[in-house]
Amino acid sequence: MKSSKYNRRKFLSTAAASAAGGVFVNSTVHFSAVQAQTNLLLSGQDNKSEYLFADGLTYLNTGTLGPCRRETVRESMKMWEELESLPLKFYGLWGAESLAEKTRTVAAQFLGCDLSEMLITTSTTNGMNAVAQGLRLKPGDRILLTDQEHSGGLSCWRYYAKYYGAVIDTVAIPKVENNHEAILERIKKSVTEKTRLISVSHVFSSTGLRMPIAEISALARSKGILCIVDGAQAAGAIKVNVKELGCHAYATSGHKWLMGPKGTGLLYLSKDAQDIIRPMQFDESYNTYNNGNGVVNLACILGLGKALEYLESVGINKVEKHNLSLQNRLSEKLRNISRLKIVSPPAGQFASPMLACVLPDAVDRVAFVKMLFEKHKLSIRATHKEFGFNGIRFCTHIFNTEKEVDFAAEVLHKELT
Repeated sequence: MKSSKYNRRKFLSTAAASAAGGVFVNSTVHFSAVQAQTNLLLSGQDNKSEYLFADGLTYLNTGTLGPCRRETVRESMKMWEELESLPLKFYGLWGAESLAEKTRTVAAQFLGCDLSEMLITTSTTNGMNAVAQGLRLKPGDRILLTDQEHSGGLSCWRYYAKYYGAVIDTVAIPKVENNHEAILERIKKSVTEKTRLISVSHVFSSTGLRMPIAEISALARSKGILCIVDGAQAAGAIKVNVKELGCHAYATSGHKWLMGPKGTGLLYLSKDAQDIIRPMQFDESYNTYNNGNGVVNLACILGLGKALEYLESVGINKVEKHNLSLQNRLSEKLRNISRLKIVSPPAGQFASPMLACVLPDAVDRVAFVKMLFEKHKLSIRATHKEFGFNGIRFCTHIFNTEKEVDFAAEVLHKELT
C-alpha cells in the first residue's frame, strides 16, 4: 500500500496561515458553551435551539438520518460560500488538502485508530463498496453474512456473487435471539475452509442488537480470514474503538448518529489488511484529496469534522449512557401494550439506542408510521421489508429527552389500545 504519511507540522503551519488569511473556517469548539448545552440535554430538559427541527416535531429516527446541529450547518455553509467566491480557492496549493485532513485526523481519533488507517467516504455503503472492490474476489470465494444485514452493506457482496462467482453463506439469527454465545456458535459452525471473509453489522438495523464484534473478529483472525464491519448504526450512538474491536475494516456513515452532513462517511482499514484490501480510489494514498478520488465535497467534510468535535467534547461514554437510558425508559413504557411485541435486547451489554417492535399483522407498518407523523408529528421508522417482520423502530440520541420518550409512549398507547 502506498499510503502517504500525514505531516502534522505541515498541516498546523498551513492551517495557521490560512486562518490568518481569513480562508480557514474556524472549527474550534467552544467547550464552555457546548458543555452547558450538553448538561441541559443530559439532564432531560428540552433544548432544541441547537438544531433545525420543525416546530412540534418529535424526532426518534436518527438511525435513518441524523440531524445536523446549527453549528455544523454554519461550518459547511461558510466553507461553501468561501469556495464559491473563487471556485479554485481551496484546491491544489490553496489548502484543500490541509482542510480535508483536519476532519480525517479528528475521525481517526474518534474511532481510536491511526491516521494512516482512516479514509473519508460518502456513506457506509460507499465504504463497504470500496472494501469489496479492493478485495477483487474470485469464483468460489465464500462470504459469510447474517440474515439481518442492511442492503447498504450487503449489495457489494451480492454484486460479486452475481458477476464474479463468489458464494454467499448466510447465518440465520432469530430476531429474539439476543444471546452472544449462541450467535458466535452459529457463525463458527458456518465457517468453511473456503470462507474468505465475515461481513457483519455492529448493530443490527432490524432489532438494534449489538453484535459481539470483538469475539467475531478474534474468530476470523484465528482462521486467517477477514472481518468486515458495517458500523452505520453504531458510531456516534455507542462507543466505537476499532482497535478494541479487532476487525480488519469498519465502515460507517456521517449522516446518522454522528450527526454530520448527508453524503459523508468514514472507513477504517487496519494496517495488517491494507495489502489485501486495496480500493482503487485510495491506491495512491488515503488522503481525501488524491488522484484516484477526484474532487470531494469539502464543505460537507468540514461539517463532519465539526460534528465529530462536538461528540468528542461531550464524551461518547456520556452520549451512550444517555441514549441507552432513554431507550430503556421507552422500552419499559411500551411493554404493557398487548398489541406490541418488543424484539430488541433488554437493558444490558447487548442493547443499543435502537428499539424495534412488532405490530399486529392487521396493522400496516408503513401506513402506521405515516399516520404517527401526520397526526402526532412523531417521526419513527417502519422496519425494512427484507427483515421479515411487520415492525417499527425508535432511535434515541443525545438531543432527545425523557419528555419526548414519554410522549412517544403515550401516542403508541393511544393508537394501539
